[in-house]
Amino acid sequence: MPPARIPAKLPLRFLGAALLLCASLSCRAEGFHFEVDSPGFRITIPGIPQLKMSVHLKNASQPHLRYLGSAEPYAVAVITPAAAEGMTPLECAVAVAGTLAARSGTPPSSQVLKTRLDSNTFVAIYAKPLAPGVQLNAHILSAAGGRYCIEVHVTKISIDEEDLASWFTEVEKASIEPK
Repeated sequence: MPPARIPAKLPLRFLGAALLLCASLSCRAEGFHFEVDSPGFRITIPGIPQLKMSVHLKNASQPHLRYLGSAEPYAVAVITPAAAEGMTPLECAVAVAGTLAARSGTPPSSQVLKTRLDSNTFVAIYAKPLAPGVQLNAHILSAAGGRYCIEVHVTKISIDEEDLASWFTEVEKASIEPK
């Protein structure tokens, strides 16, 4: 019995499918990913690029200020304030979101969009006017280790009003998960 002939175009189809699969997997790996060892949690924000994170400049005197990273037009700060024992992600989100209005330049609570992204992750989003543009803000919120709230403050500087709509899609798939 003669060996089976493989149609000439079949290997090209497999190669094309393999390239497509690799491209789709690499797209999933893009975005911002960061892990904190103690308390153990993982941050994923697919809509923004990976940033180099460093220990926060004020960490020595204010240990809840953990990490900072930036690459124009983005900046990320990871903050882990102490929480009451056993606070849930929702309780932490409500507590941290409640402090935003007291922070300099933050609009009134009625102008801050607050929503749940998944079972552990919440977000508060708003825009802060800057001449000649705007600073887009997202506070991604959760809890970790049974004793810490998590706040990941992400900003993007923009001079294009069209960026406001896309900002929501950049952060809507963010997540904070226990490690």
